[in-house]
Amino acid sequence: MKTFKSFAFAVALAGLTLPMAGCSDDDTAPKGEDVERGDKACRIETFTLNFSDGTTLSGDVYDYDKSVDLSYTTAEFEMMKSATATLTLSEGATVSPDPSQTADYTQPLSFTVTAKDGKTTRTYTTKPVEKVLEGYTKVEAATSKTATEMGIGTAADYKFVGVSGDKLVVGKKVFDYKTFAPAGDLNMTGYEDQKMTGMANDEAGHLIAAVNADGASAVPTTIICWKDGWDKAPSEYIKSETSFIGKQISASGNLLEGAGIVSAMNGTGPQGAHFAWARLDGASHPETPFYGVKTNVPSNDGNWSQTISACSGDPLGTWFVYDPERRPDPDDPNKTVGLGRAYTFSNWSAPNNFNMTPIPGAVEDGLEGWGNLTLGSVRAFTFNGTAYGAYISTGWPMTYVSIVDANGEFLLNPNDTATPISHNGSEPIPQITYVYNESEGAGYVFALEAGQFVKSWKLTVVYE
Repeated sequence: MKTFKSFAFAVALAGLTLPMAGCSDDDTAPKGEDVERGDKACRIETFTLNFSDGTTLSGDVYDYDKSVDLSYTTAEFEMMKSATATLTLSEGATVSPDPSQTADYTQPLSFTVTAKDGKTTRTYTTKPVEKVLEGYTKVEAATSKTATEMGIGTAADYKFVGVSGDKLVVGKKVFDYKTFAPAGDLNMTGYEDQKMTGMANDEAGHLIAAVNADGASAVPTTIICWKDGWDKAPSEYIKSETSFIGKQISASGNLLEGAGIVSAMNGTGPQGAHFAWARLDGASHPETPFYGVKTNVPSNDGNWSQTISACSGDPLGTWFVYDPERRPDPDDPNKTVGLGRAYTFSNWSAPNNFNMTPIPGAVEDGLEGWGNLTLGSVRAFTFNGTAYGAYISTGWPMTYVSIVDANGEFLLNPNDTATPISHNGSEPIPQITYVYNESEGAGYVFALEAGQFVKSWKLTVVYE
């Protein structure tokens, strides 16, 4: 965001003798106090700037130094270059120059007020002052529809979600991402005989999907990208002839312009193995094209759904992890239970290992407060300067959606998003994604419980 420095100026008073006819005040009160001393015959009582779009800006008038502070926001600064002013003066007083004439208020301007007697005067000078606003992130529910309402009730065919431009893609059906109204079918030209094993999108809305011949994890998989939008043919983005790269994929940053990261699970294992590809302007990063990331958390659940996701295109930035572990049942050590657990990146312990810090959950299901079923995923992103993880997790009777920062503070509490779902453990893994709408300055989180619902939340910055 472009910022502007406040304009400052000084008025030299040394050697200046005030005429007896001028307004005289005991101006020793600190700036900001209500000064009610001396002759009030030539005062500016109020000062208001009028902008071309119909909005106004109220100035702060100070008698102690004869100044008018015009506190502006970045958006108001440009309009101040061509504005008029409306003044309220002491009874019978006049002012010069004429404030109704357009002027540039990004520069200090002086106005002389003449009292009713025609002799007594006082000169005020305007000062543009940049207003420092504190912005906080607000999240609100946006759109919610059932799978039946959207025509995607067959869970096996519509189990992946992603964004392409301003469209939401569920499986191979496309919708307007604000209204969820149908928009068409995803263009699969060149890959019509392939089956999806995963889908994701980056912050800018570039859609990718993992495809292979039979939709299984054991065969070579290609990650394709819709570089020109959902209605144009996709092209190969990443391919491995020997590795499993298709499940629980995530995309971060910008995959086509600047830095981006694609990550994918490499199956279950004792250390939680994953792939992560760094991309620069759509191509392999010249120095670090590939990482074999290990989370050091066993990925031993039956769903193979541990997910890692970066908050930006920087591999050394913040990551979030969702892990559906199976651990000993505290009530019966001879049994294991499936539990969701969330982590955030702590630090790299080796070139391809990162340590993690658990994030306490907030729901009653599960020992860690993230649900008691091994289904879930995460999408990391950065909004308003803060790294977040958007999670979808499950308990046997519920699905939860949450947004949490790296310190464990919930922007969206899962208890406020609980949706009753009768799980049996065999459903497709719930999916979640994020996109940034630059024209709105807003972020959108989309959650899919296949065969059940699609829901979205909107993030905006609110200033106080």
